[in-house]
Amino acid sequence: MSWLERLKSFFTREARDVKEGLSKAGKAIDEELARKERELEATPEERIDMILEEQQADDARFEELAEKVKGQVADAEAVEEISEAVEETPENPGN
Repeated sequence: MSWLERLKSFFTREARDVKEGLSKAGKAIDEELARKERELEATPEERIDMILEEQQADDARFEELAEKVKGQVADAEAVEEISEAVEETPENPGN
């Protein structure tokens, strides 16, 4: 394979990646626009329901992150306890 063919295949792959990225961005923008349109067309009662659903989703995401942090803290504490226990063993009297 010559360097020209390699260069061409490189640009072909990059173009495909850029096209895929733009497609995903376009879909995300379309979804957000559709959501905004639904919000504008909603009655006050429907809008309140939408806001409550958004808050519940945010709360769920927050709880998930909190649980993850708690798990990491618990892991760190367990590692620290094990380290302290190893340091206090009779085989390591000076530590």
